[in-house]
Parts: sequence; structure tokens; C-alpha cells
Amino acid sequence: MVASTDTTTRAFEDFYRTRAPGLLRYAAVVAGPGLADDACQEAWLRMWRSWNSPEDDRRDAWARQVVRNCALDRLQARTDLAVGAPDRPAADPPPDEVVVRRDEMAALGACIRRLPSHLREVLWLREMVGLSYAEISDALGIPMGTVMSRLHSARRKLARRLVG
Repeated sequence: MVASTDTTTRAFEDFYRTRAPGLLRYAAVVAGPGLADDACQEAWLRMWRSWNSPEDDRRDAWARQVVRNCALDRLQARTDLAVGAPDRPAADPPPDEVVVRRDEMAALGACIRRLPSHLREVLWLREMVGLSYAEISDALGIPMGTVMSRLHSARRKLARRLVG
């Protein structure tokens, strides 16, 4: 029994080590940076309690859904609904481009934060996580046509804000 427990613990720890940063960023997109840590802490506890529930090939989608549910629970419980996108780590651009890039990233971040949460979430899952339309549809429990519509709307709104 101990060997099985050790294997389970090791598998969970490996999963946590490789997925935690991305899931934390995802929680920040869904609920805002101020709620993301608490949402993820609750999500990891739920995942540990149900670790053997999902099949291995569905574990990533399952983990995103658990994190999303916890983030939405935190967001709903909070009276202040101001949400934002997480800060993305900056690459190491040449020194003469640092200021320009910082301004561009700040403008992009501000535009993304102003998108409605349902558009921001679909945009994040597609562009940052790299999920297919079908995977986003499955993760959010919405039809694929809705995914495509929301993604189109998010990109269009973002482009208008960045241009004008």
C-alpha cells in the first residue's frame, strides 16, 4: 500500500511542479491577480482529494476546470468585481527597446483587462494556453460556435483598442 501511495504522491507532485505556474496565470485571467492565489490553493486541495478521478489523458483539462471553478467561486464571493490579467514575464530585449516594450505591454495588458471576462478567458485559453477551439469548448462547457464567436469578438475589440 505504501508503494502505491508514494507513486500517487510523486505523480501529483510532478503534475503540480509542471502545471502550477500556468494554472496560476489562468486563475488570474479568470478572477484577477488578487484572487488567483487563493483560488489555486483551493483548486490544488480539491485536485489532491480527487487525484485518481480523471484519466491521465484528461488530467490537464480536468485541472483547468477545477481551477476555473475555484476562481469563479472566489470571484462570485467577492463584492469588488474588478478583474485583471496577470503580468507576463518580460523577455530580455536589447536595452534600447526596454522602455518601448514596457509601454507596449502595459497598453496591451490594459486593453486585455478591459475586455469582458467571457471574452478575456477564451482569448487567454487560445492564445496563451494554446488550446484548440474544441478543447476550449470542452473546458468551458460552451458550443464551439460560441468559442469562435467570442474569440472573434475579443480579437476585434482588442484590435480596435490598440489602433485607436
